[in-house]
Formats: sequence, C-alpha cells, structure tokens
Amino acid sequence: MSAQDIVDLGWLAGDSGAERHGPRLARTLGDVVAVQRELGEVFLRISGGPEADKTAGGWHRESGYPLPGLPAWPLHAETWWRAGQATWIARQLVQYSYLLSDDNRPWLLTGTVVGRGADCEPLLADVVPVAHVAPGVLSEAQSVYAGWRAREFR
Repeated sequence: MSAQDIVDLGWLAGDSGAERHGPRLARTLGDVVAVQRELGEVFLRISGGPEADKTAGGWHRESGYPLPGLPAWPLHAETWWRAGQATWIARQLVQYSYLLSDDNRPWLLTGTVVGRGADCEPLLADVVPVAHVAPGVLSEAQSVYAGWRAREFR
C-alpha cells in the first residue's frame, strides 16, 4: 500500500480534503513509513484523537498550564540515527505506547512547531490529521524494535 492509498491526495496539495474525508487508517508499520516518506515532517500523537484535541487543546498535566500547541513526537529520523526510518518509527511508537489507553490512541499529524513541551517534545499548531494508526501496528513496531535492540546478541 502506498501513501497515496492511505492519505487523500487533496491533503498533499493543501486543499480541504482533510476536513472532507477525515484521517485514513495506517494498517501496518509500512503504511506509517509510507506516510512519513510522502509527507516528510509527520508527527505521532497519542490522545483521544483529532476531534477531542480540537476541543480540549494542549495542557501541561503537571502544572495545569495551557500549551501553545499539541505535544507530538517526530517520525522523521534524526541524522545521527543509522538504523533506518522504519526502525526509528517503530522506536517512537514503542517508546510512547505507555500513553495508550481505552481513551487514547495513536494518530499521525502534520503541523507547525510553535514551541517545546516540558520534556522537549515539539508542540504543534495548525494541526492537520493525517492517519489513525491501527492497533496491530504497535505489535509490529514492538517486534521490529526488539529485533533491532537484540542485534548485538546475534
């Protein structure tokens, strides 16, 4: 499946297709990688979803202060990361999976970085939902990331 199959091409062109069709579903880790490659700067957010975030906004839970944007984590690998894009994305999904709950699910978004949160995560404004991440993707990500982490023992 290519990114075009997952993300409505109108979103890539900047029209209002996102509002018209809503986010697509990324069913595999490969789907998430395809979206990132197609769009470039894509972020992971784990929350009640785009609609919930639209009304609630971003808040720092510890202080109760409002944030200037939604906390999210980059899916584009840093230049020093040599394990590849899929492993970076798998790592991000695994590292932040502790935020998952019945009310919180992973989704992909683009937006403008307007600051940093208390843990240095990017805060995004002008958010455009790109895709929801299917539950099975986390299992796949765990397998990929565990395999990479065990590389020294082979």
